[in-house]
Amino acid sequence: MKEVILITGATSDLAFEYLNLIKNQEKIVIAFYYDLKERLEELKNNTLEIVPVFCDFSDMDNVSNKITKISKDYDISTVLHFATPKIKMERFHKKEIKDYEIHFKIQFLSIVEILKNILPKMKKQKRGKIIFILSSITFSIPPKFWAEYVSMKYALLGLLKSLVSEYGEYGIQINGISPSMIDSKLLDNLDPLVKEMSKNSHPLKELITKREIIEFIDFLVTNNSKFLTGNNFNLSGGESI
Repeated sequence: MKEVILITGATSDLAFEYLNLIKNQEKIVIAFYYDLKERLEELKNNTLEIVPVFCDFSDMDNVSNKITKISKDYDISTVLHFATPKIKMERFHKKEIKDYEIHFKIQFLSIVEILKNILPKMKKQKRGKIIFILSSITFSIPPKFWAEYVSMKYALLGLLKSLVSEYGEYGIQINGISPSMIDSKLLDNLDPLVKEMSKNSHPLKELITKREIIEFIDFLVTNNSKFLTGNNFNLSGGESI
């Protein structure tokens, strides 16, 4: 039986890099996406079986309906949560409630709804892996003007810890990875100078690459240690200690 992986934000830069890494493996990927479906089309002629699922993560009814059906049709063993809106750099007093609401729904509530359907099965089978893409801001002073993004990363970290406390005894590995700034379309709304300043101030004088991140994700997906759970892995290259 093929391993089934569920990926949120499947057409994001990081998720697409991961799909390219495993494209020649005999696995099934349930690929939740909102736009850029053509990226999934590029991977059609490989051994990896991709099941595209269009879903608007800002609509909880949509998320609930899609994951209810999928969890009945597939035995999902791994969940990778990449989904996040683009970052809007703006002063706190200028941000609107809707800016927080969209991050809350896409980053947080979506994975809550998904895991409500998947974790009971993992618990019965006493196996499963869940990986949250967090940020190195959870280890250090966050950048200015990113309040809604930063808030949700801490909310996800809290969810991770709660899930480990409740499900850790059932052999389910639940981990987060927290990379420093990466050059991806997530930062399209930011002034290029911000990325350049981050690069110049980094101890290694460079930004972490997508490949470095997804290779670590692949390690977490493929390892067999039941003790490798409850971690928030710091991939900041010494920037955040």
